[in-house]
Amino acid sequence: PTRELTSSNLPLRGSKGQMYEGAIRVPFMVQWKGRLPSGRVYDKPVSSMDIFATASAIAGAKTPKQVEGVDLIPFLTGKDAGTPHETLYWRQGGKAGLRHGDWKLVRMGGRKAPGKARWELYDLSRDLSEKTDLAQSHPGQLAELVELWQKMNSEMSEPLF
Repeated sequence: PTRELTSSNLPLRGSKGQMYEGAIRVPFMVQWKGRLPSGRVYDKPVSSMDIFATASAIAGAKTPKQVEGVDLIPFLTGKDAGTPHETLYWRQGGKAGLRHGDWKLVRMGGRKAPGKARWELYDLSRDLSEKTDLAQSHPGQLAELVELWQKMNSEMSEPLF
């Protein structure tokens, strides 16, 4: 959604190009008659990278050693009650985000001065709309997540664009 289209992702905050839930959460539907239960809502975070890993597993295809996605079928069938991703990471220009469990780290800096933007911290289990920034009241949690984001970021290549 964009402001020009007057769309809303309420109760989620944010829109296209941001790191808030209203920008990064997208509907995802899957159907496999006779294999996946119908009408079920799966509420744990997944990534678009999981589509490749899932399709490869279903096809029995040989995959490269480093596949970042996860085969979702065991989670969608209920054979695995865990979470496919404990941590999800985002980076786009000077903007950054990280979800670790129910904690969410956001930095909405510009490309030219990403370090000047401050980190924001949200507990999605209590604040899905990301209205209450907990960065000041939870400095230990903030530091832990910033360190985790920096570690993951150090493993990434610089963008080519």
